[in-house]
Amino acid sequence: MPAKGNQEVPHAHFKKHWNRGYAGVANGPRLVKCYFNQPGKKRARYQKRLQKAREIAPMPTAGALRPAVRCQTNKYNLRMRAGRGFTLAELKAAEISPKWAQTVGIAVDHRRKNRSLEGLQENVQRLLQYKAKLVILPKKSANTTEQLKGFILPLAKPSLRVKARAATKEEKEGKVFKTMRHERASARMVGIRQKITLQKAAEAAMKKK
Repeated sequence: MPAKGNQEVPHAHFKKHWNRGYAGVANGPRLVKCYFNQPGKKRARYQKRLQKAREIAPMPTAGALRPAVRCQTNKYNLRMRAGRGFTLAELKAAEISPKWAQTVGIAVDHRRKNRSLEGLQENVQRLLQYKAKLVILPKKSANTTEQLKGFILPLAKPSLRVKARAATKEEKEGKVFKTMRHERASARMVGIRQKITLQKAAEAAMKKK
C-alpha cells in the first residue's frame, strides 16, 4: 500500500533471488529451490523398496511382528498402536524363547513392563496366532513371490461409539449426583476412617489387658 498521511513508506521484502546465495555469495545456498525431479525421486524410492525386499526375502517386507500397546498419558491411552517389542513375560507365557523369537521375525523388548493382565493376554494371543501361521522358508531358494507384503497381523481398531438405547429402570431410579458425592467423600475420608478404626482396635486391646 502507498503511504497515507504522515506514515512510513512500507518496505519491499523482495530478497529471493534465483542465481545468488546468501550475502551475495555466488556459490552459496540458493534462496529459491525447485523440485522438478519429484517423479524421478518417486521412482528411485520404489526401486529402493524392491531392492530391500529382495535382500531380506523370504522375511516379510514390514519387518518383525510388533505387540499391541497403549499410547502414553490419560489423553491418548484409549488409542492402540504397535509397540517396539514383546516383553520377556509375554514370550514366556507363549512358550517362546527370546533368542529363537528374534530368528523368526518377532521383535523383543526387554525394557517394557506389563502394566495390566489384559494387555499381557492380548499380546500372548497375538504371539500364539503368529506361531500357528508361521512358515519358515529356506533362505537359499528365497524369492519375493512368497514374501508377505504389508503389516504383520494388523491391529483392529476398536469401535468406541456407543449405540443409542432406552434407559433401564435402574438407571432412571438411580441418583447419579448423590452416588458421585458419596464416592468422592469415601475416597477423601479413607485415611481418617482407617485411623479411627486402628485407634478403636488399640483401645479395645488395652481394655482386654
